[in-house]
Amino acid sequence: MADARVYTMNGEEIDRVDLPDELFGMNVSTHILWEVVRAESLNSRQGTVACLGRSDVKSSGHKVWRQKGTGNARAGTRANPIWRGGGVTFGPSPRKWKIRLNRKVRKKALAGILSERLSEGNLRIVRDLESSGKTRELAEMLINLECSGKRTVILIRDNDEGVFRASRNIPKLATRPARSVSIHDLVNSEVVLLSEKAVDLLKERLI
Repeated sequence: MADARVYTMNGEEIDRVDLPDELFGMNVSTHILWEVVRAESLNSRQGTVACLGRSDVKSSGHKVWRQKGTGNARAGTRANPIWRGGGVTFGPSPRKWKIRLNRKVRKKALAGILSERLSEGNLRIVRDLESSGKTRELAEMLINLECSGKRTVILIRDNDEGVFRASRNIPKLATRPARSVSIHDLVNSEVVLLSEKAVDLLKERLI
């Protein structure tokens, strides 16, 4: 079984815990991570962007001038895309971007990126991770754990509002619920910090 170091918020190493290989001992290919991150990015798009095409522009339909004899190019309507106020050629239209991925692939990607951070020595468990909502408390914890200035993700329970509030003003720090953290957040991180409760939630989610 994989094992991880347990720290206090003061940066003291107090224990080592065994972690299940199904969650922290997986190897995952770069392609699977790319597939999942791409799916998350596309599924977050609303797909409502649109513009007026030639047939959508309000225009009289009157032929601007006669076909021959004026010396001008042939023109049939003021909605012509090459005219100011005309329609847009090949412009975007509403569409669905959502793509589906197998649930097992998502689980494998999440376990793989957590395993990678653990093997790098950049995954740490923090005992009694809590805050009254003051930014200073978490800022000091990051300094004690040598994470200050690094892209860090903290995984906590859903109802740890104090930690959420305290982390909002710290650059390069993101706090996410362990039950719904995205692969995109973990892939872009350098360090992952877990509360002990978050480890249990990840086990429930993936095993």
